[in-house]
Amino acid sequence: MLAHHKGVLTVAVVLALISSGLGLAQPMVINQLIETVGKGPISHLAWTLVVLLVVSSIVSAVQFYVLTVTAETAVKSTRHDLIGHMLRLPISVYDRFRTGDLVTRLGSDTTIIREAFTGGLVSAIGGLATMIGAIVLMALVDVFMLALVLTVVTVTLIAVIGSSALIQRYTKRAQEAVGDLGAGMDRALVAVRTIRASGAQNKVEADLRDEADNAWRQGVNIARVAALIFPAAGLALQGSFLLVLGIGGARVAAGTITVADLVTFVLYLFMVSMPLGSIFGAITTIRAAMGAIERIEQIMGEERETSTGVQARPAHSVRFDDVSFAYAEDSPVLVDVSVDIPAGTKTAIVGPSGSGKSTMLALIERFYDPTSGRLYLGDQEMADLTRESVRDVIGYVEQEAAVLAGSIRDNLLLATPDATDEQCWWALDQVNLRERMEEADGLDTVLGDRGLTLSGGQRQRLALARMLLMDSPILLLDEPTSAVDSQNEQLILDAIDASAADRTLVVVAHRLSTVTDADQIIVLDDGRVAG
Repeated sequence: MLAHHKGVLTVAVVLALISSGLGLAQPMVINQLIETVGKGPISHLAWTLVVLLVVSSIVSAVQFYVLTVTAETAVKSTRHDLIGHMLRLPISVYDRFRTGDLVTRLGSDTTIIREAFTGGLVSAIGGLATMIGAIVLMALVDVFMLALVLTVVTVTLIAVIGSSALIQRYTKRAQEAVGDLGAGMDRALVAVRTIRASGAQNKVEADLRDEADNAWRQGVNIARVAALIFPAAGLALQGSFLLVLGIGGARVAAGTITVADLVTFVLYLFMVSMPLGSIFGAITTIRAAMGAIERIEQIMGEERETSTGVQARPAHSVRFDDVSFAYAEDSPVLVDVSVDIPAGTKTAIVGPSGSGKSTMLALIERFYDPTSGRLYLGDQEMADLTRESVRDVIGYVEQEAAVLAGSIRDNLLLATPDATDEQCWWALDQVNLRERMEEADGLDTVLGDRGLTLSGGQRQRLALARMLLMDSPILLLDEPTSAVDSQNEQLILDAIDASAADRTLVVVAHRLSTVTDADQIIVLDDGRVAG
């Protein structure tokens, strides 16, 4: 994650070493001050100490800023990579992951990683350098007391590292639980009108509360382990101070060390204890981040949709040659389908639910590839073509027409960003939406999330207008009138007729009114062509 920021990290490490060196010099100056009091002038030593304190603070501030900005930049890069990767995964991956869980990995998981670097790495780098230097200098003052301190610290550190592995495990579970909650809430908000109309608020609320309770339980597990780690670390540090003060006082009384040496040792012990506390916290935070990194790597490890092959030539016909397909190995959806869709014709695909109608369109769009058999675009086998070039010659409107939040213009320009306003109005004319849009703010009319300010029929017609702007020679429509009333149905049928001019049209339909003027009707039953 930080591999692309080695230069900045090197600067940060150098600053950390400088800050540590300046800090470590301070007890030595204090030692000289104590030894010199009453024996000679001390003003030069006092000024030296002030300069060390000021410069050390400035360097620490710069180091903190550099590391924090680097961590933020690294997280931003990770989010960019995730966004690009998620949008280019095979459609089959989205069948396996829930939307809310994917969103959680992009938002919550990357935030945990950022906190680990800003709250963990920032503290640990400088702290580790200071701690090592302080231990070396403590050895020069009194090896015996250092050995006692290191014994206590080492035992505590081993216990902390061992316990932190549990935090990594629980954090991964907690993020998965948050992902489940997000997915459930996403589904509920999409269907909020249905939930209200059905009076199902209490049931949905209970289900979501169960998801939230699961996330809470995982969070409590993390808190339980952390509650053991931090008091243990604090107890070890307090015990070290008491040990040093007790034994150090006895050694001063015995004349083994001087008071100045004891003060110096205690100051270095402070320098060990403060970063040691930060390191204990950093271990916990970084372990938590490792759980989040596992979830991000799970997505980044998914191969992107392949895009190899030659460019598709402009074509108006499609042919299925003994095509079979299954989403799961033991559940075939299409079996030995052989169909010709001639250029310039209107082909209707009908059949009961689950017979494979929408799957045929998904195969033409190359969202999936056939399990067996061949699929042709014109005289070219689709398996030999790049997916992008196939989609360039095919317009597709799915059953639940996707409308993005934003304006009418934003939606129309999704696939054709260079289209002019005149072309946009032409497309709206073709689907009988111009009058509706002129009543509002024209092309700048803002739509609600998922186009909820539009009726079902208006969303379908807007999707048709967007497809018309693509000017694709082949159009695929998946049940365009399934969720509209008779008035909107006729408007959509008129729009389909307008869009079909000089194009090949493939329509999946339930209603006979949609297919009465079709040039051919393909009847599917249990994945096979029945007529």
